[in-house]
Amino acid sequence: MRKLFKIVTSRLIWSALLILIEFFLMVYLVFWAAYARGYYIYFYLLSILVTMFVLTRKESPSYKVVWIALASVFPTLGGVLYLLFGNKKIGQRAERRLEDYINSHLTLSKDVREMEDSRKKLSSDVDVRMANYIYNMTGLPAYDNTEAYYFATGEEFFADVFSEMEKAKKYIFIEYFIIGLGEVWSKTLELLKRKAKEGVDVRLMYDDMGSINSVPIHYEKTLRSYGIKAVVFNPVKPHMNPRLNFRDHRKILSIDGEVCYTGGLNLADEYANRQIRFGYWKDNAIKLKGEACFSLTRLFLETWCSLNKEKVDFEFYRPERIASSDGIVQIFGTSPFFPVPMGENAYLNIINSAKRYVWITTPYLIPDDKLSDALCMASESGIDVRIVTPNYPDKKQVHEVTRSNYELLLRSGVRIFEFTPGFVHSKMFISDDERAIVGTTNLDYRSFFLHFELSVAFYGSSIIKDVKSDFNKIFDLSKEMESGAADKISPIRKVFRYFYKLFSPAL
Repeated sequence: MRKLFKIVTSRLIWSALLILIEFFLMVYLVFWAAYARGYYIYFYLLSILVTMFVLTRKESPSYKVVWIALASVFPTLGGVLYLLFGNKKIGQRAERRLEDYINSHLTLSKDVREMEDSRKKLSSDVDVRMANYIYNMTGLPAYDNTEAYYFATGEEFFADVFSEMEKAKKYIFIEYFIIGLGEVWSKTLELLKRKAKEGVDVRLMYDDMGSINSVPIHYEKTLRSYGIKAVVFNPVKPHMNPRLNFRDHRKILSIDGEVCYTGGLNLADEYANRQIRFGYWKDNAIKLKGEACFSLTRLFLETWCSLNKEKVDFEFYRPERIASSDGIVQIFGTSPFFPVPMGENAYLNIINSAKRYVWITTPYLIPDDKLSDALCMASESGIDVRIVTPNYPDKKQVHEVTRSNYELLLRSGVRIFEFTPGFVHSKMFISDDERAIVGTTNLDYRSFFLHFELSVAFYGSSIIKDVKSDFNKIFDLSKEMESGAADKISPIRKVFRYFYKLFSPAL
């Protein structure tokens, strides 16, 4: 009963309910204006214009199909729905402020030299091309003097994080999609409060939608009362707005700019398996020491300064520690305002350049046509392509879409595994023992086009061996899927899968 009461009274439920009421009121007004007032021809014209606009936009074909289908099936309503939900703009002023700030720091003179030095140490033309592409698109270089550590579980990650935060002298910057009240957050918060009292500059950003059910409303005010500088990314407001689509899905923890972390883990109990919700939670994280930490600190500051209308001298936060070299490390962030889907393109580059194998873990397997074609072509060319997805879903509808994509890939020889102990949340790519990507980016439309994400590319680093070792352990704990399994489900379930799959880009 207590759990039901908590669900019914949650901010997410009430926000969703108010938005739903607004939606049905809007639908009623549109149909009233169209048919009671005789303005239907204007709504038809709007849907036609929207269809023409969508066709000319540089967008994912699957995304275009959704809106063209809506405008065709519901010509009175389709155009209005697109203006409300299909438009990715956040307002010219806000978008210009964000882009201007990032562009003003796009090329830092020292980073130009770092990129030139690192480029000379890359072992293959494939790596040079990928590193150049990331640098030219984001201004974030590949770094040499960086130590990297891989954590295959949340338990290992949190033990190390708490130890490093104890050593903080200057600042602790934290940016996470989810923070959740519980053991993990209680220990984290106590550390942050103590460090803030010691004079350490503690700053925290969290995504409001990601944390909407895990922390109280206006929790940032509570944090500020402890001396922690806190800001909420994209506060959820109970009204229809395309900005509701945007999420800050990044995970960044920078300690004095000398030690940094990222990966799939959030700051909540389930990520350390102290709360079991979907079986065993399989996740990972990366720890960096040295030059490459600057990119994570910089990404944090770009978002922080944009939200708080501040300006900082990035060079002040450049790490001073000279770490030993362990291959080349390159961090890159993506956002809905990039002209191209950087995260997807980086994945495509790994798939298309593979000579022997490409292994992937992702909690959501919802590839668009480009990614599906690349995976199928690689497999049909003799590349060992393997993908690991969860056996326990965290979102049943999304899991149905994931499974609906198996058959096409299986027929092309792609091997698909489901992690049987529970939910695999890691987002990893590895290829040919030479390169790997670990980060926050899922294989779905949201991560590629609607989220703020980040990834870490490793070229010739010893961490690639650790990633491969983790993959082999995952395979041992997973069940391989067989072609034809989709034909064994009920017709009703098939219909639901087709429905979810059709509208997955717009969800």
